[in-house]
Amino acid sequence: MRLVFIGFGEAAYNIASGLKAEGLIDIGAYDRNAADPQLGGLIQQRAAEVGVKLFESLEGAYQAGEFIACLTSANTALTIAELVIPRLKAEQVYIDMNSAAPTIKADIAQIPRNEGVMVCDAAVMGTVPGNKHKVPMFLAGDGAANFAEAFSPYGMKLTVLDAKAGGASAIKMFKSVIMKGLPQLMFESFEAAVKYGVLNTLVDSLASSLNGKTVEQLADTFTARTMIHAARRSEEMQDVVATLESLGVDAAMSKATVAKLDRLAERNWVELLGADGDKMNYQDAIYSLIENKERGAIDE
Repeated sequence: MRLVFIGFGEAAYNIASGLKAEGLIDIGAYDRNAADPQLGGLIQQRAAEVGVKLFESLEGAYQAGEFIACLTSANTALTIAELVIPRLKAEQVYIDMNSAAPTIKADIAQIPRNEGVMVCDAAVMGTVPGNKHKVPMFLAGDGAANFAEAFSPYGMKLTVLDAKAGGASAIKMFKSVIMKGLPQLMFESFEAAVKYGVLNTLVDSLASSLNGKTVEQLADTFTARTMIHAARRSEEMQDVVATLESLGVDAAMSKATVAKLDRLAERNWVELLGADGDKMNYQDAIYSLIENKERGAIDE
């Protein structure tokens, strides 16, 4: 069987549905809840709808598949992998699609396995309902290329990274630092703006600073300059914290910013980055930051 899912919830159902529409009919699945009186009905209905063969046992499922895709939960990812991977045979590929930490994906890749068994860390980079099998995925690990070669012809948007297992999921996790942190900054700023009656004007002002710029341009603008001007910006943010707290607004994000700026200000970045340091691109600035942190740890 070309593809077998471990776990046949919403994500696996939608991916299977899309693949079937592209002509892939050789799909199976195992879900421990398939026989559950309350949960099993929907699983069986969805499997019948898209022509997915439901296996009665986990063992039967993974023995039958060329590609075994685990889509259960982050909490169970490692436990299931430890059960399955050691029992696979050469040429089988185990793909973990769960939203698990990169450390978990790396641990999965280290599970002892028979020669020729491959493991792929797949990071699902969007919502599956609506996108179905075309949801973008980053792939890492020694099974990534095999998975991409087999399923890209069916319309899957698979990007193979030159990285070990864990690398794909690292992108998803570290993207969350921005995408989940930014709304918190907005809450903090917008709540205070409402108290002064200037919310819309604040948003317009932000637009004039941010609109039309690429992420790369913003990164180049923010990174080195923040390092160089950390001390002054910390002082400004301390006033921000005081003002937010006077308004009864939770200033947790701004307090964290002060702490991070204070840490940056401990080093003389003007000297370390050079006279034109504020023009340094974000890549060079970040590498310099890491290098100096590591050097400082050694010196200490």
